[in-house]
Amino acid sequence: MSKKMREGRRIGMGMCRDMRARTVTVSLTVVAIALVSVFAYTASAAEISVEPACQVVSEGEIFTVNISVDPEGNEISGAEYILYFNNTLLNATSQVNGSFLSHDGVATNVYSEINNTIGELRYHEYRYATYGVTNPGVLATITFQVIAEEGISELRFDESWTLLSDPYANPISPNITNGSVRIGFCGDVSGNGVVTGYDYTVLKLYVGGVPGWKLNCCCE
Repeated sequence: MSKKMREGRRIGMGMCRDMRARTVTVSLTVVAIALVSVFAYTASAAEISVEPACQVVSEGEIFTVNISVDPEGNEISGAEYILYFNNTLLNATSQVNGSFLSHDGVATNVYSEINNTIGELRYHEYRYATYGVTNPGVLATITFQVIAEEGISELRFDESWTLLSDPYANPISPNITNGSVRIGFCGDVSGNGVVTGYDYTVLKLYVGGVPGWKLNCCCE
């Protein structure tokens, strides 16, 4: 083989090696981007919510709401939230842990604080285990007593202080669903314990034309 041919072959082999190196680099970059994208999507899919999202109650009534978590593919080992409510309408009487983080018998550490003076609930819980929870469940149950005749109270999470975490204490920012409580007239004009078309008709006659009033009928 002539010197010129050997030199050409050497250059050609070098170009092939460079192309293979670039191909491997590009492939690894694509895989890394794909993994980051999948992780980001998974982490953002977890949910924490007030359930039920809306309730209608009356003065003096005692009712409960659940704080529920759906991991949506994440492995959850810890959760915390701050929840605000209207303290002129509601009085929080208890906040107890649910079975979400301890359903499998694992011990958990719970911090719970009720502040009716400012209308604030704080809750924090984490489990003593090297693995997390992947099934949805109830994180905590809150009991309220209605202390007003009428009004609407939000049950609103503080987005900056509502977080989940994985077994390595990495934070996961969840999607948040707030709740609300309506106090007062429920639409039962006849007083028979149910809302019917008759109640709707009477209400429409009396307040249907009043500005600012909107009637929603969900009766059978």
